[in-house]
Amino acid sequence: MRPAALHIPELNGPTRKRTKNCGRVRRLGGAGIALLVAGATLGPLPQSATSEDPAGCETTKRIAVIRIAESRYPKTADHIDDAARAGQPRRLTLERDGADERREEATAGTQSKPGYDKDEYPPALSRQGGKGADVRLVPSSDNRGAGASMGNQLRRYCDGQRFRLATPQT
Repeated sequence: MRPAALHIPELNGPTRKRTKNCGRVRRLGGAGIALLVAGATLGPLPQSATSEDPAGCETTKRIAVIRIAESRYPKTADHIDDAARAGQPRRLTLERDGADERREEATAGTQSKPGYDKDEYPPALSRQGGKGADVRLVPSSDNRGAGASMGNQLRRYCDGQRFRLATPQT
């Protein structure tokens, strides 16, 4: 747990700080300065947050639906559907920590090809990714676009969030 405030006795005089959001000036005491200097936060981090989680992330009880549009990313969407039909899990759990290692485990035996990326399902950023994942070569632009879309949609969630990938045609 992080402390609520840090105390630096040398900084006990009031100081002014211009806030980013509205431009108003407010007075801060020594503890406020210490927070600014040390970069500390008030209160503990959320229980589900890790060092890899985005600040202010959330976890819901519902399974988040992450859409990978077949019209924009047809090869990646086909791979997701084919892998799920072949028995790969549809319900996934977000776990950013260890994604690089899971990606290496999943793609280790797959040959590279110019202009193509190794796409793995379940994705490496899920707890279910890694060894045993279904790997397919897909055009780089398709794979990277789908990955960016998935990352943008998952950005708001903390590790531990359950999700599934949907591949709508529109």
